[in-house]
Amino acid sequence: MHQFRHLLLTAILGSLCLVALPALGEPYSNVASVLELGMGARPLAMGGAFVGLADDGNSLSFNPAGLAGAQGLSVLSSGEVRPGMGVFGQVAVALPRLGLGLHYFDFGDVPQIDEVGNVTGYLSYRTYTLIAGAGIRGTDLGFRNVPLLRDLGVGIKAKYLMVATLEPGSGSGLAVDLSLLYGGPNTGLRMGFLTGFGLGLVVENIFGVPIKYGSGHVEYWPQAVVIGTSATFLGSWTVVADLVLGKGVRLGAEWRPVPAIAVRAGLRNEGVVMWSLGLGVRYGMFALDYAFVGHPYLAGQHRLSLEVALGRIGPRTR
Repeated sequence: MHQFRHLLLTAILGSLCLVALPALGEPYSNVASVLELGMGARPLAMGGAFVGLADDGNSLSFNPAGLAGAQGLSVLSSGEVRPGMGVFGQVAVALPRLGLGLHYFDFGDVPQIDEVGNVTGYLSYRTYTLIAGAGIRGTDLGFRNVPLLRDLGVGIKAKYLMVATLEPGSGSGLAVDLSLLYGGPNTGLRMGFLTGFGLGLVVENIFGVPIKYGSGHVEYWPQAVVIGTSATFLGSWTVVADLVLGKGVRLGAEWRPVPAIAVRAGLRNEGVVMWSLGLGVRYGMFALDYAFVGHPYLAGQHRLSLEVALGRIGPRTR
């Protein structure tokens, strides 16, 4: 019976992969790629691997199926400044089974210079993305006594991206992600020192309305499939791994020596190898996370995020 359940789960994951595989060869670079910057500092510190974990407010960005496990109300905000690249950040609200967020990127004011070097004006470039997600588990559908379906979450996320600049360069588009998340802290696969397990799948931009600009230019949303897994040992050690099909791999780890403190590290290889470190501190309803990413060619990346949880989001060991 257990082998049958695992085979059925594999079939579900494989079916979603096959739906999106034809799109993997499409060009990746366009304005929608700004969403690859992610959300909070916690996933960033773990190499960006979070699809198989998705146990806090970052689920809205990485795997909306994780919203099915949200408890109470959580508000997450993060920000980052990259010299020469602009400012970006996010604000997200997670409720049980639902999430809403805003992702913004501001390149700042770019001077317009005439042929003799005089500044004649400025132009700006900004993107805003409204995000809405939902997640539901088998227990919500009455499958409490069916182990496979009980531990399986399904998620959906809609993204509406707007580009604001000179009129010919302004535009907007809409896309939808689908996702699965199997497991969690109460999964039937718990045994001995293994206190948590997760297996996730995200099909990014499986449906969408292309981004259309005032100039008539059209960009299609880059499609991708991400498979992720996580395992928690003895309630304090968590290892995560994401495989982005056709693109690269993300690896990370989190150690909680005490419930209020987390130490994180990660490694990411998607054409360029990057390493990351991070620290998280929780006090009451507040959680402050910091991440640093080392890049072989660019300046180091710093990100800070704050979560306020009016009620518990995911396992308390977060």
